[in-house]
Amino acid sequence: MNKKILTLMVGTMLATSVGYAAPLTDLAQGETNIGYNHYNLDQNGDSVKDDSFYLENALSNKFIAGIERNGYSSSYGDFHTTDIYVHYKLDPNIRLIVGDRSYSGESDKFFYGIGVNTNLAPRLDGYASVTTNDIATGWQAGLNYKMDGQTSLNLGYKSDKRDNYATKDGVGFGISHKF
Repeated sequence: MNKKILTLMVGTMLATSVGYAAPLTDLAQGETNIGYNHYNLDQNGDSVKDDSFYLENALSNKFIAGIERNGYSSSYGDFHTTDIYVHYKLDPNIRLIVGDRSYSGESDKFFYGIGVNTNLAPRLDGYASVTTNDIATGWQAGLNYKMDGQTSLNLGYKSDKRDNYATKDGVGFGISHKF
């Protein structure tokens, strides 16, 4: 069942052709997760580096609050976004996402989306999410490999489509730590 949900979500996201938010990580009430990701994105042949830092805390069994800062760097200059968000777990594998995105030098934008995660093997989880606002849509999919009970490695793909700009997409990697 969980693999069917993940496949459905990834297929839906590909059909809409349109990443925000940190990789989806399951947190129990009171747990905090801190992480870093680096993505090598392509935007019409231009290399865009995306370094992101995030901090999340499970406020309850249903709510996770977080903040993420993405710093983009390319030959066209530097740009950043800051997200403040909340995940609401509909069940252990499906969550609704809402938040506020601050674009460098521009107005903040409310965003919303959905995410899924599922266990694929004893120490391997898969995830996918899509988020949107009135000027951009992003999606991501990837794998979290649990090195131990607290530290995980991430390998993912994300795509960002913002009005009046070419799509930025590519592969990245990261690390996170729960405490």
